[in-house]
Amino acid sequence: MAMTGYRLLHCLLCITALTKVGALKHTFIANHDGRFFVGPIGVPYGFLKEGIYSMSVAKFRISSQSPHSKNKKKNQQMTEDDIMKEMEHLHPGFLLKRFENEAQFAQFQDEILDDPSKCGFASLLDDIDEHSYDKDNGESITDDHVAKGPGVVDGGEDGIFLSMRSPKQWKPNEPSVHHRFTIDEEGYYFLFYQVCLIGGDNNQKFLFKQIKSTFKLDFEYKNYDTFGRISFLSSGEMPLPHMFLYFTISYTCLLFLWVRRVHGNSEDGRRPAVYAIHHLMSSVLLLKLLTIFFESVRYHFIRVNGHAELWSFLYYLLNFAKGTFLFLVILLIGSGWSFFKPFLTKKERRVIYAVFLLQIIDNIAILALTHETMGEKLYNDWSAVLHLVDIISCCAILVPIVWQVNSIEQTIEGTENAEKEDGEIDQASSDRDTKQLQSKLALFRSFYLIVVAYIYFTRIVVYLFASTLSYNSTWLRYFVSELGTLCFYFMIGVKFLPTFDNEYERVSGNDIEGSMKNPEQTIELTSTSK
Repeated sequence: MAMTGYRLLHCLLCITALTKVGALKHTFIANHDGRFFVGPIGVPYGFLKEGIYSMSVAKFRISSQSPHSKNKKKNQQMTEDDIMKEMEHLHPGFLLKRFENEAQFAQFQDEILDDPSKCGFASLLDDIDEHSYDKDNGESITDDHVAKGPGVVDGGEDGIFLSMRSPKQWKPNEPSVHHRFTIDEEGYYFLFYQVCLIGGDNNQKFLFKQIKSTFKLDFEYKNYDTFGRISFLSSGEMPLPHMFLYFTISYTCLLFLWVRRVHGNSEDGRRPAVYAIHHLMSSVLLLKLLTIFFESVRYHFIRVNGHAELWSFLYYLLNFAKGTFLFLVILLIGSGWSFFKPFLTKKERRVIYAVFLLQIIDNIAILALTHETMGEKLYNDWSAVLHLVDIISCCAILVPIVWQVNSIEQTIEGTENAEKEDGEIDQASSDRDTKQLQSKLALFRSFYLIVVAYIYFTRIVVYLFASTLSYNSTWLRYFVSELGTLCFYFMIGVKFLPTFDNEYERVSGNDIEGSMKNPEQTIELTSTSK
């Protein structure tokens, strides 16, 4: 059960990295990192024929210490001789390995974490030991097995391995690897670092030591598109600039139809009943349109240059405004403001303030993620904060809807009880009020179901679907997510479209009168009808 939860968290982290990517040129820093397995490092990447993988390692150090030792200083540096002695029992290295999808890598990762004695590059150790270097003097030995340099093995299906067991073999240069993929090597690749135990059961003592690694990675992935141009996007993300542009056109059409209805007239010259909430809904549509347009531009420049700092800044700024406005509109609609009452109760205001604060924290986490590389400790910490805040926000926006549904149900129940106790009530008027309340109840129940379905679809279904996609199909996660969002906007627009009959004003006076009994607990927000 624990590993299943960890696997789901890993998928969330992978997809978070893909949705927040701002560059495909990465720097990864590990500073006395106590993890024996670190991965994936950077964004998983789909390589095509002639795709290039380049990586260099700087300032690599490794140390080990018993967690119960009190004589050694924390993170004490080891000498070269100490390192060579430790390397007789340990084999650290980086492996770029091919997997079918993220789910398969998550399963592989679970197996390693369940059994630390298992080595992810065990099948390549013999090649390294026999052909990479001379154990006595650390001098490199090259032959056909070492295709790109000392300590580097192209293991075919097993991946491209860079051994860090013998630091001396790289001097005076830095450890590095440069690989060009063939058509048989196309696929979805994940980079990870592991410190493996070698020598059998005699070295099980290292399982109880704190093995800490320090290094800096600079690595770059790139492909060539069908026109022979360099593309820094993964093979499955190459369609994204055009896909987001098509969605921009879709939202432009949706915004045009919405504005036309808000400011238009009926055939007999009547104006629709437009409230303040309708203008806020227009703002959300406009912000969504701009956000997805800048996302298209951002991916275009990532494809061309490998980074897009300016466009990413504009995208995140608009995304923050769009996300905040979207949550605000859902909260206001759920509370019935503007449609059915011109005020917000004190508890409704508290929920809005809380969600606004959560959105600020959420975007701070997003900005922090843009400065970290997937796999780094801070990246994992901020990803956890991001998902926690997002879950709390999604739950919070449902609260006013539940309050509104309960309030309507209580009003209907009170009306029915009053009819039974007082036989002098106008039956026709009472039936009309009850019918209107039931219609209002059905509206908010359907709104609640739509919001829940949207949250479940975009936060869970899309993630599970994305974890099964192959290297050429990763663009589908974005397509499915954006299609679901477009349908959500459309359905909410249809549900709360400005009407010519002004049906939203047909509300029982008990709702407003009951809320206005305690004026200190309400705030009036003007919502005029045009």
